[in-house]
Amino acid sequence: MLISFYNFLTYLFYIPYIILIYLRKFLKKEHSVKFKEKIFLSKFKRPKGFLFWFHVASIGELKSIYPIIDFYLKENHQNNFLITTVTLTSFEELQKKYGTNKNVYHQFMPYDFVFLINSFFKNWKPDIATFVDSEIWPNFILKVKSLNIPLILLNARITKKSFNRWRMFGKSSDKIFKSFSSCISSSKDTSKYLDVLGAQNIKFFGNIKFCSSINADNKYLDQFNKVKKRKIWCALSTHADEEIFCGKTHLIAKKTINDLLTIIIPRHINRIDDIYKKLKNLGLNIQIKREEEDVNNFADVVLVNYYGSVNKYLKSVRQVFIGKSTLKKFENSGGQNPIDAAKIGCHIFHGPYVNNFKDVYSFLDESLLSEQVLSSEDLANKLKINFANDFEKNFEKISKIKNYSNKIFESVIAEYKDYIR
Repeated sequence: MLISFYNFLTYLFYIPYIILIYLRKFLKKEHSVKFKEKIFLSKFKRPKGFLFWFHVASIGELKSIYPIIDFYLKENHQNNFLITTVTLTSFEELQKKYGTNKNVYHQFMPYDFVFLINSFFKNWKPDIATFVDSEIWPNFILKVKSLNIPLILLNARITKKSFNRWRMFGKSSDKIFKSFSSCISSSKDTSKYLDVLGAQNIKFFGNIKFCSSINADNKYLDQFNKVKKRKIWCALSTHADEEIFCGKTHLIAKKTINDLLTIIIPRHINRIDDIYKKLKNLGLNIQIKREEEDVNNFADVVLVNYYGSVNKYLKSVRQVFIGKSTLKKFENSGGQNPIDAAKIGCHIFHGPYVNNFKDVYSFLDESLLSEQVLSSEDLANKLKINFANDFEKNFEKISKIKNYSNKIFESVIAEYKDYIR
């Protein structure tokens, strides 16, 4: 019943979706030519050889599959990869990585409409399909099942909210989740949810984002030259009110830490002006930093006003606080991804609300690479202790994470080999 109603909705909203895509093209949020792949019939010539199909939503999920692609490209030069994505930025990222590789192909994911789906499979005929993270496209999934193509849900992520929503659909949800040949979960909670929803062959090895490589970013590295001798910590992916938490931390910590510098990289830079006003009201000297500017040696707080280059900041600091973790409203949805910071060797602080990455933080806490803080006073005190001990990036802990990521990767590859003939 749900599938019939879903198909009715896809039919009903097809024309509005076409209009939306054209509007996004006009706003330059879609590719100027390839946007048609989402809404109209497209023709592609399938390459000879074994074809892996991966569907990812955006950049984070895309980067998580790079190690798998690289492994199978190296294993057999006749292996081919079709990557479908949703966002323009993910396509651009894929081009940076594999733009000249003749074994890697891209198509924007077509609208989940029957005649577009039939065209897609007529073109590509993949040998194995993978949906990454929380990408559940019912008609595509049921079509894969009907064609007896192995289908893997990789690094599956089901939140409590989405779990409750799927449960409402009973047998229809069961039919969709039973279509997966294997579900490689990103967390223990997701494994439990998948089991209730009817999925089979559920595995949990750890979050595969541990396996992705860190992007090198050497642009404007000399921007830190003036502040190299200062004691720097960074607050990353902060949400509204967490910048005040960090500002108060700075005020408390600078009473006992000489030459302290706080860098704040908010999750959403459209709040910059509001953040600036609130921090200014605390009596702090603020630099709103653009990409091409040097870090101001006279600032108390550097407020980063552009996207990208996060890893450059992480490589220049020893201690990092990661946001969306201190506010009660995020009790069930809190936590931003700490994996890159951990792999670089930063010591990570986080609040109590990290449900989105609960298993990841549990591993990092147990490895003494991260720890929970409950207040500005608590964080200031822990910063003081680490600075006093001349805390350095601990390469023994970095090695532990590398070993952990290798174990996850080997388990994922072993699971894939069961479906590759």
